[in-house]
Amino acid sequence: MGCGGGLFRIFDYYGFPRGCGGYREDSCDSYIRDDFDEKMTLLKRMYAEGIIDDRQFERYKQMIYDNAISFEELMDIRRRNLNKIKQQEQKRGTNSTDSDIDAKMQKLQQARLKVLQVKDKLRQRIDELKAERDKMENMAESVIKISEEKTEEFISKKIEIEESIQRLTKQDSELEKQIEEIDEMIKELQTKKLEYEAVKLKEEIENLK
Repeated sequence: MGCGGGLFRIFDYYGFPRGCGGYREDSCDSYIRDDFDEKMTLLKRMYAEGIIDDRQFERYKQMIYDNAISFEELMDIRRRNLNKIKQQEQKRGTNSTDSDIDAKMQKLQQARLKVLQVKDKLRQRIDELKAERDKMENMAESVIKISEEKTEEFISKKIEIEESIQRLTKQDSELEKQIEEIDEMIKELQTKKLEYEAVKLKEEIENLK
């Protein structure tokens, strides 16, 4: 391999010193065979980056001393380990996002249940008030010929009850809108969950290749 080969382009990319003069100015071959310093520099960088652990560092260092591993092989190890780290980080990020989605969906479901419980109580109270309203109307009709004062009293109570019914009915409508909003948010989260599941499945398939 000549001085302008791929090995020196790798040096340029990772910031290693380039040129044949580091050992013997008249021979590129001697530089390639005697690339101990470059191997050690790369190994130390891999260790500093957290790509390899203590055990691997000692193992590869001994292999460098024994000239049992090439610079290109160390580069391949670095690339493979970087890819593994990247995949693990992506997987952790996906799982974390997936958990966040599940937690949000659970909170929304709980909120939806509470709203439904309040709506049930509201409607129950509305039905009770409607019954009282009808009762006041009937009593007003029954005493209209007997007592004008009693008639006005029952009509007044009926009006008060009707106002209460209208207020509770309005609150019931607002709660219905809240349920619709919650349902929409749940659908959006379900869509996101499916998207992340698709990403995870794609990663699993890629890892099988």
